[in-house]
Amino acid sequence: MAHLQSMGDQIVCTYLGAEATAPGSYQTVELNIADLNRCVTALSEVRPEAIINLAGIAFAPDTDRDFNLALNVNVGGVYNLCKAIEELKLKTKLVTVSSSEVYGRIGAQDLPVTEDCPVKPYNNYGLSKYLSEMTVRRFERVEAVIVRAFNHIGPGQRSDFVVSNFARQLAAIAAGKAAPVMKVGNLDVGRDFTDVRDIVRGYRLAAVRGAGIYNFCSGKSVAVKDILAQLIAISGLKIDVQIDPARVRPAEIPVLYGSFAKAQRELDWTPEYTDLRTTLNDVYQYWRAIESSA
Repeated sequence: MAHLQSMGDQIVCTYLGAEATAPGSYQTVELNIADLNRCVTALSEVRPEAIINLAGIAFAPDTDRDFNLALNVNVGGVYNLCKAIEELKLKTKLVTVSSSEVYGRIGAQDLPVTEDCPVKPYNNYGLSKYLSEMTVRRFERVEAVIVRAFNHIGPGQRSDFVVSNFARQLAAIAAGKAAPVMKVGNLDVGRDFTDVRDIVRGYRLAAVRGAGIYNFCSGKSVAVKDILAQLIAISGLKIDVQIDPARVRPAEIPVLYGSFAKAQRELDWTPEYTDLRTTLNDVYQYWRAIESSA
């Protein structure tokens, strides 16, 4: 939101349930993208030049718990947006936010992952995202861009995700609300982490000048155990780290990282927040403020 405002964009933010409360000047519209009629009504009122579709079931385990809901939102929602654009004959560019999960189990020989890498989703989340991509292609008259974001982190991320979860646990310990024990999953995997502020900047560039498919990533892999070590160092706490079997996800890919060469070439996008420790500190301070005031 802050980046779009800084660029002088006129923003319409949709919400479902709780209305948006981010600072700044913008219009809000309640919208359930799983409802085609509501999509048609909202788009006929707003008639946007571009849509950056962030609505979706974004936490992979949630798609295992309720795959039908994931299909209704991640796939059906994209269909409804495309159908509404088509019915209203709008000249609206649709940025469809997909995921690196569509690539599936990547071997070392396929690294770094490019947009030409075969798509072979192995979990429900990746499957739902790939189906959303196929849905966009079904509507030939809708101008659409597909972005495949790798892991992104930053202040404000919900605590289901690994980095935010680590930071929140540490913040709770620092606030005296929990014993100095951290429950963690598999620490030996390596992932491609990008600051969410870079990802958001990429979304806007995709809306303005993109065509086709783009990876948004840092281009390097960082071990989750190193992320944890940096966060503990930032907190200054002495912590007992314990593996919790319930947090260990099955079928983990040992190492994953992508290439952003196409985004750099066509969108002039490269990560600017390249100091991982700075991003981790921002995430920790975000949760520290919340846990200290609650």
